[in-house]
Amino acid sequence: MCQLPSHEVHVWRARLDVSPETSARLQATLSDDECRRSARFRFERDRRRFVVAHGVLRALLGSYLQTPADRVRYVCNAFGKPGLSPEFDGRLAFNLSHSGDLALVAIAADARLGIDLERIRAQSDYADIARYFFSAAEADQLSALPEPLYADAFLACWTKKEAYLKACGNGLAGQLDGFSVPLTTDPDEVPADLDGASGEIVPARPWSLYTLQPAPGYIGALAIEGRGWSVSERQWDMAESVENAQKP
Repeated sequence: MCQLPSHEVHVWRARLDVSPETSARLQATLSDDECRRSARFRFERDRRRFVVAHGVLRALLGSYLQTPADRVRYVCNAFGKPGLSPEFDGRLAFNLSHSGDLALVAIAADARLGIDLERIRAQSDYADIARYFFSAAEADQLSALPEPLYADAFLACWTKKEAYLKACGNGLAGQLDGFSVPLTTDPDEVPADLDGASGEIVPARPWSLYTLQPAPGYIGALAIEGRGWSVSERQWDMAESVENAQKP
């Protein structure tokens, strides 16, 4: 059973390339809708990673809620963001992101939150994407960076913006240029504030942005409403959690 102290957010990382046995046991806990969504993937590797990511999420939520993983129920808002069904009394907020063979799950109580993860890779079109989707200030800061730092800084910016929009959960993905975030890639820096940003999509209450580097070759971000959070980064233990994830 996982314990969640007040004003603490847990960030779990999990590898998605697992044994067929582990994948099958996690898939057995998924809902019919999740199984249908997994079947839409063209490639088997992508389908398996989706299954494992969502199975891990269920295993974790089940541990916090002291509920079998297959009995965890979700409801989605008008924009498709999932949350726990009312039977769980709104006790937990959660968010999932996965890229490559890695997933991150953020869990906290009584706060809106979002998490995003990207595998770092060089692309020739980052500058074009920044000019189209980022604020003018962010694009200018990126253009001033030397080439070796560009990809990391771009993805640090992208993940912070996506994490915040996922936390809001109100379908604002087309307004990435409506606010600015720091380009920092250092996870040891203090969390950045979002309350000074411009644009009507940023609410009056302050938000905290954390840079995450969960594994070599990856960069991520956590956005959570309020200040003073303690972030605890954890590794998902397959051996223990798969047992808890199984149907009784």
